[in-house]
Amino acid sequence: MNKAILAAGAAWAVLGFAQAQAQEADTGSTASRNGIEEIIVTAQRKEQNLQDVGVAIDAISAAGLASQGVANATDLSRAVPAISINNAGGQVTSIFLRGVGNITNNAYFDAAISPNYDGVVLGRPSGAFGSAFYDLARVEVLKGPQGILYGRNATGGAVNIIPNHPQIGRLGGGVTASYGNYDAISAEGFLNAPVSENSAIRLSAVLQKRDGYNRDGSNDQDRWGLRAQYLIEPSSDFSVRVAGDYTKIQGVGAGDSYLGNIRNNVLIPADFDESEGLNTPAANAYRRTLLGAPGFGFLADMNEQQSINYDYWGVHAEAKLKTGIGEFTLIPAYRKTKGSSAFYGPGFNTAQFNEEYDQFSTELRLAGGAGMFDYVLGAFYFDEKITGNNNFNQEFVLPIQDYRTGTKSWAAFGQLTANLTERFRLIGGLRYTDDSKSMDGTQTTFVALCGGSPPDAPPRSFAIGCAGTRANGTPNMPHFPNFLNGPDTHGWLVSQGYIPGNIPYAAGTQVYPVISYNPVTGNPADRSIILKTEQRVDQKRNFSRLTWRAAAEFEAAPENLLYASVETGYRAGGLQIGGGRATYEPEFITAYTIGSKNRFLDNRLQLNFEGFYWKYKDQQITYFSYSEISGTVANTNENVGRSTIKGFDIDLVAKPFASTILSAKVQYLDTRYQGLKLQTLAPRDNFACPRSTTSIMTPTGPVIEFECSGRPLLQSPKWTVNLGAEQIVPLTDGLELLGAVNTSWRDKFWTNFNYLDFMLTPAYWSSNASLTLRDSDGKWSATAFVTNIEGDRRLFQASASPIGFATGSFTPPRTYGLRLSAEF
Repeated sequence: MNKAILAAGAAWAVLGFAQAQAQEADTGSTASRNGIEEIIVTAQRKEQNLQDVGVAIDAISAAGLASQGVANATDLSRAVPAISINNAGGQVTSIFLRGVGNITNNAYFDAAISPNYDGVVLGRPSGAFGSAFYDLARVEVLKGPQGILYGRNATGGAVNIIPNHPQIGRLGGGVTASYGNYDAISAEGFLNAPVSENSAIRLSAVLQKRDGYNRDGSNDQDRWGLRAQYLIEPSSDFSVRVAGDYTKIQGVGAGDSYLGNIRNNVLIPADFDESEGLNTPAANAYRRTLLGAPGFGFLADMNEQQSINYDYWGVHAEAKLKTGIGEFTLIPAYRKTKGSSAFYGPGFNTAQFNEEYDQFSTELRLAGGAGMFDYVLGAFYFDEKITGNNNFNQEFVLPIQDYRTGTKSWAAFGQLTANLTERFRLIGGLRYTDDSKSMDGTQTTFVALCGGSPPDAPPRSFAIGCAGTRANGTPNMPHFPNFLNGPDTHGWLVSQGYIPGNIPYAAGTQVYPVISYNPVTGNPADRSIILKTEQRVDQKRNFSRLTWRAAAEFEAAPENLLYASVETGYRAGGLQIGGGRATYEPEFITAYTIGSKNRFLDNRLQLNFEGFYWKYKDQQITYFSYSEISGTVANTNENVGRSTIKGFDIDLVAKPFASTILSAKVQYLDTRYQGLKLQTLAPRDNFACPRSTTSIMTPTGPVIEFECSGRPLLQSPKWTVNLGAEQIVPLTDGLELLGAVNTSWRDKFWTNFNYLDFMLTPAYWSSNASLTLRDSDGKWSATAFVTNIEGDRRLFQASASPIGFATGSFTPPRTYGLRLSAEF
């Protein structure tokens, strides 16, 4: 039995005994105090009790975030079984919900799960999204396609981060500070102050610093942020709130560790634990023993330390006007991101990003009612520009990207609710979206090959051959980016030719001699060449789609809601400069949902159920495929066939006493691909799926196709269970003790499309606990906390690197500390 469960049970027994002794003294309790917390959400663009919303949604209040130790986006899985979030490297955050999500470092791919901050859609799930977790009112996670009411369309869901807003007439503030292992320092605070009798300001700030979980310093934290809001209400019918925020993220950044070398689809494990990182002396020594493709020379030490340095800021406003036909809401917003990063994943040496984003959006809504009808009408506009200059140094392959891309999207939407009776209503919604995308960019790829020159090459161009051999006879090739700064790059432009093996390469390929050899052996016998190819993309594409929703809701009793819905979602296609395929198409999803939300026993027991069946078509996935132009493995976005996602959620909350809360959330998930064909280059045929015939030849080898139908979607464990318990024990002098224990169990799940054995994360438990001493008025508290009591770091994402080995990113280790909070 899990040790954390035993510990949690023992703590619960002690607190439960103390509660039983104190229960008789609780004679002043009211039904509201005894009842389960009510959470107000705006998922349907109006304020509603969470239990009255007939949609698939999880909402976590500020108190819930604190009790479950949710301090950033990656912690959300503690509260929401359906979601998993990880830093994908650089400044991109990878979000999956029920198997729908993105694995990519390229920021110009649209997100399958839409991130929203304070009512503003974020075009990219970047560091700004993950750093917004301070001074929050709540977080809402909507599961399933958001094709009607939310910003840009999202096929998998939406995550809404809602900060606390200014409160007119209140002067107060608060501060929270904590210290933990890994020299983790966190401090945040807020100040709410009246400016006049009908206006107020709220200032918030956060600072988070922590040493890296890995020995090379990666998986650290170094960020700070500011938020300012001003609210004015000239009358009860009109209000304007203006907000601005700034976030700075620095440090080393996300990091992986070597899992081993892949040979014949079998992992030869490296002798490292999950915390080694990729840039320690031991890791670099291991790296030097590995051969890289396609040059087949030994790899070199990492050429620089990882780093990340990004600035995020934005301004937006929310104006509300109540009229005779309803309430108008206008939200104009501008956001800016600028920065650079250097990172290794998956084992590159090194990937470097320099990026700048500009985003402008405006949304106008009208929410009102007439007779038996309630309605929401609106329009949305989104304009984004991205500039990037990136390179992915793989030592024998060096792609360099220089691009400018843009997206303009507009939509008109409406949702109508017909209240046929006081207890029964029908809901219908439509949204028309038009997306226009453009890209102007070039990817230049250098490939080092060993084995001789093309037969029709000028002899003098290849007088000096391969860079010699090591003692064991293995070619010792030069490494990028040294080549760019060393050999003569005048090049030789050919119209047609062959490289060793009589494999044709593309017209327009430039071929360079390698002017380097081993000075010890002086062996010029193994000739080498470097190919230079360019992929130019200068295109515009337009996509449009009508999405819809139909739903029915029935209140079987005042605290019992039944609902059913069918809705569609779409994610626009786009343009890319990596992988040799300039375009990819939209994806579509249709989701069927039935559910029931219930409160029983005078609001002491909550039981919610949701069953779902999703049909996915032309899903966009990102994986290491191949480039027809450069003949190399390339990270590319492609459309694959159909898939189905089905299962159910059960949400149980019980409050048997005024000071006792028990919770259980269970998700069952069954996902399957009906048409998943993946391609890569030989000899990198590291897919654990049936292999089909070779049909295409590239400059560096044949293309191999794999049939992976029947495989489950990534990040989709069959069973996920979250359990929680909170107990308040009254003490003397107005003090009380709050104990909280949370544990979650995640079934095994796949982390990458290669479906190799080591990419399957085994089932595991992860538990957290906290003990808080506080005054009964909530003015101050002192909390001791521990997360991941088991102490194991679990594989979150594994990669079969195109360089020839396997790397993995892991969940955080055990952390613990002390947190102090005070309000005035």
